Amino acid sequence: MRSFTYTIHIDRSPETVWAYMMDFSQAPRWRNLVRHIEVLTPGPLRVGSELKITFDIQGRQKTAVSEVWALEPARRFGVRNTEQNVTGVFEYHLEPDGRGSRVSFSCSIQPRGYMWLLLPWLLKGNRMRYTEQLPNLKQEVEKG
Repeated sequence: MRSFTYTIHIDRSPETVWAYMMDFSQAPRWRNLVRHIEVLTPGPLRVGSELKITFDIQGRQKTAVSEVWALEPARRFGVRNTEQNVTGVFEYHLEPDGRGSRVSFSCSIQPRGYMWLLLPWLLKGNRMRYTEQLPNLKQEVEKG
C-alpha cells in the first residue's frame, strides 16, 4: 500500500545526489531521526545487503535492520524492514530534470494482524516524520 510520495528538484546531477545519499556517514544531516547507518553484509552494497540503522526516537535510541531491495546507481535505491508486525518499504527515485535532478521518496506501510487498527496513526506519523527529509537533502547537496 503506497502511503505517500514526496518529490523535490535538486540543482545537482543525479550522480552527485546519489553519491551524497550513498555516503551513509552523511545520513544524520538529512535523514530525520537517523543517527547512524552501518552496512552489515560484507562486500559492496547490493540488493540483499543488510543495513543496521540507529534512530533517535523520543529521546531513546532504537535500531532496525533493513534489507536493500533496489539498487540502481544514480537512479533508484530501496530498503525494507519489518518491526512489530509492520513492514515499511522505502524507495528513492532519481531522474534528470533540466540541469538538476528530480528526486522522489515514497513510503509504503504494510501492517499485519491487529496492526491494521493502527494504520491511520502509522500513516500520519510517517508522513510527518519524512516531510523534511527531501528539503534537508536538497539543502545539504546544493551547499556542497
